[in-house]
Amino acid sequence: MYRNFEEIMVKAKEIGPRKVAVLFPDDPDVMRAARDGVKEGLIEPVLVGNRLRIEAVANEINLPLKDIQIFDQEDPQEAANLCLDMVKTGKVAFVVKGNILTTYLYRALIQATKQLAPDQVPCTLCFHEAPDIDKIFAITDPGVNILPDLALKEMILVKAVNILHGLGCGRPKVMVLAAYHGNESNPSSVRDAVALKQLAGEGRLGKCEVLTAQNLYQAFPDRNVQTEDLPDIFLVPNIETGNILVKSIDHIVLGNRQGMTFGTAVLSTPSRSDGYETRMTNLAFGLVLAASGSGEMV
Repeated sequence: MYRNFEEIMVKAKEIGPRKVAVLFPDDPDVMRAARDGVKEGLIEPVLVGNRLRIEAVANEINLPLKDIQIFDQEDPQEAANLCLDMVKTGKVAFVVKGNILTTYLYRALIQATKQLAPDQVPCTLCFHEAPDIDKIFAITDPGVNILPDLALKEMILVKAVNILHGLGCGRPKVMVLAAYHGNESNPSSVRDAVALKQLAGEGRLGKCEVLTAQNLYQAFPDRNVQTEDLPDIFLVPNIETGNILVKSIDHIVLGNRQGMTFGTAVLSTPSRSDGYETRMTNLAFGLVLAASGSGEMV
């Protein structure tokens, strides 16, 4: 398993360059990452969006466009659909989100998954580095599935476990986050956590270990968190919890994050506020994940 984002970047340089679709790259940080991704031997960008805006930003950051293919697309949904079609036909390895709402990419991915792999569910994994933690860990699903039931959680975990396998984690530790309400009730998140542990024992989630602990206090009552004992995957009960947890790691723990979305394709889905450095690492993550077969078309 990769211990940090630097190791991901090293591996990506061994893999690249690969052709990738950059969706709505009319933002200086997005375009700089595309420019330097070429210089670093990571990508061969295909730019999808409004040609005039693309040309203006490319001129601003000194990116020659002579040898770069541009698809002039004004409508964001049509542009997102085109990018997914390019993955499906093998024209690009993965898709990079630029200056566009993630919703459009999610719609395109959900539709493609329904058509090509109806037994799968798209989901987002946020990969994190955090101080004093000597490995990358992931949170799912803080992006696509709003309030998943047990069946959806099973599908999300199967996907997440497979992705961690592709990153070299042979038997991921999984924490299904849940909390008792302090009374006699048995909330659905707790029931689902117990059920998922049973499914893992039956081998239905792939090779992994679902922990008995359903929160970090149960796992580390002495507050002494050791890297080897920290879960590799945190499954959140709903999208709101996922967003809060991801942002807390960003802004309170001061960790680093990479957002990737999977279905029948790999999508690099950083926040629109993410800057140049985060976007460069995102390119590397996309390369490594696409090369590992994560989310490939079926």
